[in-house]
Amino acid sequence: MKETTIQPYRPLELMIDPKITDFDCRDFIGIWDKFVPASFCDQLIEWYEHMYYKRSSQYDHEDQYQMISEQLEPFGSTYGEKDQDRFHKTISPGEIQYGSNLNRKDTSVMLNYCNDNITYQVNQFLKSCMMHYISEFGQLKQVSMFSSDIKMQKTEPEGGYHLWHYENSAGSHANRELVWMIYLNDVLPENGGETEFMYQRRRLNPTKGTVVIFPAGMTHVHRGNMVLDGDAKYILTGWYIKS
Repeated sequence: MKETTIQPYRPLELMIDPKITDFDCRDFIGIWDKFVPASFCDQLIEWYEHMYYKRSSQYDHEDQYQMISEQLEPFGSTYGEKDQDRFHKTISPGEIQYGSNLNRKDTSVMLNYCNDNITYQVNQFLKSCMMHYISEFGQLKQVSMFSSDIKMQKTEPEGGYHLWHYENSAGSHANRELVWMIYLNDVLPENGGETEFMYQRRRLNPTKGTVVIFPAGMTHVHRGNMVLDGDAKYILTGWYIKS
């Protein structure tokens, strides 16, 4: 099996250089446009579909499964049956978690429980962006934080996280300080799927490889708008937790 080369994090001196890193931090919403390589995003989507088709009892098209398997570049030696077992245990439909597809309609899996190599690579990208975000908002240097969970979400047309919410509203989530997201594919503006912020009156259109970090508190109430048409929307998301 061919192993994917792990990319190291980008040093802060390169992150703060506007000639190298495309960055915007208006409204405390850090956006690194197309920061994660497109090839890595494509591989993650292929990995998800490979795992999903392999687990699905509804999947009857063995020729398509074989094609996906042959095209997929494996993520090191941990790719395979161990991934599949963990994927099966952690995949979850949003409408079951939240009681109704009127609240939320998507499917998610906890990637950090499935594949260590992918988790490590994602954390290298996040480390680069988080160091940059802290350099912009220096008060965060006083806050000890870590990110552990990496949730991969697939949202089909007609799906989305329809409810306005913020990430540390529940008592059990009170230690969430920041939210992060990585868009894994492009969604055309006419096809919806934006991340919409209520008080900032902004909508972020998903673009492949773009990283977003913003505060987890009530100042940044948001929702994931419905995907109206076209392909599914794929993202990674998680939180920086105060330790």
